[in-house]
Amino acid sequence: MARVKDPTLFSVYFGVESDALQAAGLIDPFLDVDINLFIDPVLLEKSSHPQIRKQGIDEFRRHFQNFVRLLAISKEENDAAWKAARRQLDLREPPENGLGYGGSGRSGSSRPEDVRIAIMRTSKEIIELGANDPEMVSLMGFFEENVGADTISDFTARVITEQLASITEAFCKANSIPVHDCNVSTDHKLPLFTTVRGRKVPIVLVPLDIVRELPVANDWSEIERAALQNARIRDRVNRYLGGLARPTIADRKFALRKAAMGSVEDFDLFLAAVKDNVTSYDPNLDALGYYRLKAIFSNGFEGLKQPRTYNLSVGPQEIIRLVNDTLDLFKRHVEKGNLWEELWIEGKPKKERASQLIYYAIADAFCKANNVDISPEANMGGGPIDFKFSSGYAARVLVEMKRSGGTVVHGYEKQLEFYKDASQTEFGIFVIIDYGDLGNKVNEIRQIQQTRIDIGARASEIIVIDATPKASASKRK
Repeated sequence: MARVKDPTLFSVYFGVESDALQAAGLIDPFLDVDINLFIDPVLLEKSSHPQIRKQGIDEFRRHFQNFVRLLAISKEENDAAWKAARRQLDLREPPENGLGYGGSGRSGSSRPEDVRIAIMRTSKEIIELGANDPEMVSLMGFFEENVGADTISDFTARVITEQLASITEAFCKANSIPVHDCNVSTDHKLPLFTTVRGRKVPIVLVPLDIVRELPVANDWSEIERAALQNARIRDRVNRYLGGLARPTIADRKFALRKAAMGSVEDFDLFLAAVKDNVTSYDPNLDALGYYRLKAIFSNGFEGLKQPRTYNLSVGPQEIIRLVNDTLDLFKRHVEKGNLWEELWIEGKPKKERASQLIYYAIADAFCKANNVDISPEANMGGGPIDFKFSSGYAARVLVEMKRSGGTVVHGYEKQLEFYKDASQTEFGIFVIIDYGDLGNKVNEIRQIQQTRIDIGARASEIIVIDATPKASASKRK
C-alpha cells in the first residue's frame, strides 16, 4: 500500500468551495485516499440527478439485461454464451472516483477470476428460478461471501461512466475548473489531478445520493434490515433460523439466501423490499466520520497547536513519542472537549472507522511537520493494521484501534502481535475507544501485558480513551 502524506481534497486542489459540491449533491473526494463509501445500484433510480435517475439506470439495466440474456442461453460454463456474459462483467477498480476500501494511492486494481465466476454462477441460479430482473446483480455481495460491496460499486461505476462524467464536466465548467480530454469518457472532458510522481489522473465526481457506507467484513446488515421490512420475508427468515438463540452472521446470511431464493416470487419480493428500504449515506449522521475528516483537512483542527519537532535520528523511541503525543491530543479532545460527540450516532457508538478517521486527521498534522510517513490500514502481509508510522526502514510503530465492544482481548493478545511480526517491528500501541461497555477486558489485557514484561518481552502499550457521553463544557465542574 502506498504511503499517505498530506491528503488532498478535490475542493482544495481545484480552488472551489466545498459547499459548492455539497449544494450540487456531490462528494468532495480526497484525491489520494479512498473513501469508505460505495455506489449502490439499488439507489440509482432514487437519485436527484436526472443523468443518473434516467440515463444511468437505463444504461445499467440495458447492460445487465444483456448479461442476464447471455447467461440464460448458456448451456454450460465456458460455452460461447458464458464467455460473452463474462466479458460483460468488468470487475476492474476504476481509480477515478476514489471510493473503496483502499487506504491510499487510488490506483485501480482487478479482482480474482473466481469472484467473477461466483457472481456468474449465482446469477445463473437466480435466472433458473425464473427471475430476469437485471438488478439482481445488486445483491451479489450478500449472496456471495467473496463478493464485496466495493466490487459491486466498481462494476456499477464502469457501466454508468458516461453519466458520471457528464455530471463532473457540468460542475467543473460551472465552477471554472479546467477539464481535458482523457481515456475515461468518450463524450466528456474531466479535471486532471497531478500526483506526487507527476502522473495526471482524471477525476470523476460521484453524487451523494447513490452511495452507502461500505459494510465491514462483508456484513450486509443494512440489506438484512431492509429486506425484513417485508413481513413475508421476515417470517421465512425466522423459520430458517429456527431455535437458534444467537444466530451468527453466517446463519443470518444462510436464512436470508434461502428466503430469497426459494422461488422466483420470493426473489422478486426480496429485491423489491431492498430497493424500497435501502437509503444513501446520511451526511447529517455521518456514521463513518467522513464529513468530520473533510472539515478538519479543509479548516484545520480547532485546538491543534503547532506540533513540536522530533529528533528522528535517535531511533524508534522518538517516533513512539510523536505517536503518543498524537494520541494524547486525540484523547484530550475526546475526554475533555466535545470530540466524543463525533463518535456517537443517535445514542449509539459510530462504527470503528469514525474514530480512526478523526484520529488520522489529527496525526497527519504531526507527521507532515516532521516528515514521518503515516499509512492508514497498511497491509504488511498479516492483514491490515489500522496505522503504521515510519521513518526509514528500522523505525516503525504500529497503532491498532478497537471499540470497547469489540474483540479487545484477541486484538491485543493475537492480532497486534501478528501485525508486529509481519512488519518486523517490536513497537505497537493498542488503543481502546471506551463507549461504556468495556467490562473487565482492560484488566485482562493488562495481565497479558504484565506477563510479557515479566519474561523480558516487549509488550505493546495500552491506551484507553473514554468516549462515553459527557455533560456540556459549561456544566462540568
